[in-house]
Amino acid sequence: MKTIIAIAVAIGLCSLPKLASAGTPITDAMTEKYFANCVASAKTEGTMTPDTQNRYCACTAMNMQKSMSQENLVALSNKDKSARLSLNKILIDVNGPCMQYPVHDMLNKKCMVDLNNVSICGCVARNMGHFMADISKRMLPELLADNPDLYDPMTPIMESPEFKQTEQQIALSCATNPNKK
Repeated sequence: MKTIIAIAVAIGLCSLPKLASAGTPITDAMTEKYFANCVASAKTEGTMTPDTQNRYCACTAMNMQKSMSQENLVALSNKDKSARLSLNKILIDVNGPCMQYPVHDMLNKKCMVDLNNVSICGCVARNMGHFMADISKRMLPELLADNPDLYDPMTPIMESPEFKQTEQQIALSCATNPNKK
């Protein structure tokens, strides 16, 4: 997550014309540069498989271009309220819809260590990834309202009672029917 913000700032500051008008769209070239940097950074972190890295970076790149402006990227380097507003926009609109990808790999890896059962672990990871896509939309605005300095919302979401309860229910369902979609 920190890497995505750093990449967005770097691309924003290095790729912007000197005076961008309000609401200047993020260009295709900026999006492509972000994607390449995101994949390279994800490889270095090593927390996701190469396929998941590509999916995650494509998802965040698409959301960045769709929901942000060049001014949002510039604001990230400020030391005022505009920086926090832009960061929240990244957390909610760019990263939030894509959190399912790292969650999938995290849970799959943990499950394989615990159970070493490809079918069950794949089922749990897939279904919890879908659940994360849903819960992040609902929880991110509330988490940020309760904790305005939140930087990485993954842990609070995954430690929430709703997430843990759903994970248990899905794990039981996958144990009895691992091919369930």
